[in-house]
Parts: sequence; C-alpha cells; structure tokens
Amino acid sequence: MATWRRSMATSRSALSHFERTAHQPRQNGLHEVILSKIEPVNPRIRLLQLALLNRASLKFLPGQWLDVFVPGLAKPGGFTITSTPRDAEQHSPRDGYVELAVQESPKNPPAAWLWRPSAEILGASLRIRVGGSFVWPPPGMHAEELKRLVLVAGGVGINPLISIFAHIYNQPALQPEHIRFLYTSRGAAQTVDEILFYPRIRKLMAARPSPHRTLELYLTGPGDASHVGETHGGLVEEVSVRSRRISHDDLVSALGPVEGRKGVVAYVCGPARMTDEFVGVLQGGDGMTADRVLCEKWW
Repeated sequence: MATWRRSMATSRSALSHFERTAHQPRQNGLHEVILSKIEPVNPRIRLLQLALLNRASLKFLPGQWLDVFVPGLAKPGGFTITSTPRDAEQHSPRDGYVELAVQESPKNPPAAWLWRPSAEILGASLRIRVGGSFVWPPPGMHAEELKRLVLVAGGVGINPLISIFAHIYNQPALQPEHIRFLYTSRGAAQTVDEILFYPRIRKLMAARPSPHRTLELYLTGPGDASHVGETHGGLVEEVSVRSRRISHDDLVSALGPVEGRKGVVAYVCGPARMTDEFVGVLQGGDGMTADRVLCEKWW
C-alpha cells in the first residue's frame, strides 16, 4: 500500500478509534500493564508510562499504536507508542515499559479517563494491544537500502515519528546517511520544554551530531519564537527554528538531489488537511514514487 491513513474522511470523525482502524492489522494478544508514571509536558499534553507485567516483552515496530482498554469502558482508545522497542525490553536500563503522549480530549472517553487526576489513576491496571502499519522500516523495504529519511510532523503528529527517530538514532549502523526532520508546532508562545518531544530530539542529536541529520522546527501562532534558540546556550548546528509554516519548497528541498531519490523514503503525520497537502507535494517530487511516501493522520 502506497500510503496509509489512520483517519478516514472528516465526515467519519464521530467513529471510534476501533471502528476507524478495523481494516488495520492488530496483534491477537492483550497485554496487562500498570500505569506507572504521569508527566505533564504542557497544559494539554501528558506523557504516560505503562509498565509491562509478567516480564513478557511487548513486541512492536516503531510507529505503531495501541488499543488501550481502560477500566469501565468497553471500547478501547487508540494512542500511538512514543517510546522505542528497546524500551519495552527487560534488559533496558529500566524495567520494560511503553510510553504514550495523550492530549486532553474531554469528548474522547478513553483519553478523558487518562486525563483524570494523577492520584486517581496511577497504579491502575490497563490492557493494551498493538496495531498499525505506519512503521519503520517501510513495509516491503529494507532499512539498509534507504539512503535518506524525511520525517514531517504537525502538532501531535510527532508521536509516531519520535518513536521512529529515536529507534533509528540509537542504531547508528542501520540509520540512513541523511535524515531531515521537519516539525511544525503552534509553539511560538511556549517554553522549550512545552514543545512536545523537542527536548528529546535535541538531546539525541547532540549526542551524535552530524551535518547530515538535521531538525527544522517551524513555529506558528502568536508570540516570538526567538527564545527557543536561546535556551541551554543556543541551538546546536543541526537544529534551526523558523517562525512560519512549512512550505512546499521546504518539502522538496528535504528530498535531496533528484538523482538520489530512489533511496529516499518520507513519513508524514499530522492534521488531515496538512497531511494530504504534504503527501501530494512529496509524491509529486521528481524521482519519487507513491510507495515511498507513507502517512498517518491524527484526529
């Protein structure tokens, strides 16, 4: 499949996660987990760690999501895994866990439950199941054949891409030679730590700096974005901050030279309209084919 859309048309927005993803692959088994940690990122997003029980490692690919069954609700919520497969392994520095970034959404019953006061839900037992096909490496492709990776995230569309990015960054021998990460957020008025996963991306890039792996952060909305580059002594060379939207020229530039595009793969995740627009631009780039532009929409 050339591209995969986690959400369907906007007219289907009233459907539950389970109904929207009924056609997507799911693992058969359910895993019991404990909600072991809650960490606020900003006023609307919190990070949750789900500790694995019975010392059974959870198997998943970067980019996949979870069906999350919370107490008292028959239908699961759908939340993207933001940690890496290595984090779920028992020989990781901490006990195995998976991480979710959950946006406050009072009209979404599972999300609303996960946004209850921490004291009410910490330690609760949940059940989870892995699903989805928006994954790294791309279906039918071998990672070692890919020379350039382009990641394009809009808002909480960063969630599957941080899992992919961190997984690749921790495996230097298997990562593409070039990685271009374009991330747009309504974050001009936020502090650095409130921009979802921006500190984590910078930390990864600072640990293994390379001019061939760059982050371009595009901040929209009211406010001055200059403070983002001033925190912690300024930007590393591979990170740039721009106070505007991602342009079509930015996307085409990220694909690199036309003669090398047979080794390029692009992932796009964000709001439906943005995703459709950007996928069209990337697929239409000289030397690109539809099967090398994967997408997922959030709703």
